[in-house]
Amino acid sequence: MVEYKNNKIRVRCLECREEHFIEMEHIGTDKEQRSLGFEYEHTFRGELKCSHCMEKMRLLTIVYEYPKEIINYVDNSDESCLVMDDVNNDSFDIIKVKYGSKN
Repeated sequence: MVEYKNNKIRVRCLECREEHFIEMEHIGTDKEQRSLGFEYEHTFRGELKCSHCMEKMRLLTIVYEYPKEIINYVDNSDESCLVMDDVNNDSFDIIKVKYGSKN
């Protein structure tokens, strides 16, 4: 399991350029069997309306954990906003949990 070290990500509205913080929420984890065990995909999402122009901003982050307890890749996609903070492997903590009895 992974979690943001700081789940508030600074973004800039593309419509009016106002800066805001989007709070990211963990919305799910998927897994797929690979040669070194399971690859876990942790999905985080944040949404916010700009307080200045009311544009709806969205941010989606998928963190790939493979092999277990190693962050392999971080994928970010945004809508109507520009991410101002670096979101990368160093943005997350690995929480050591047992995902299931066969992992």
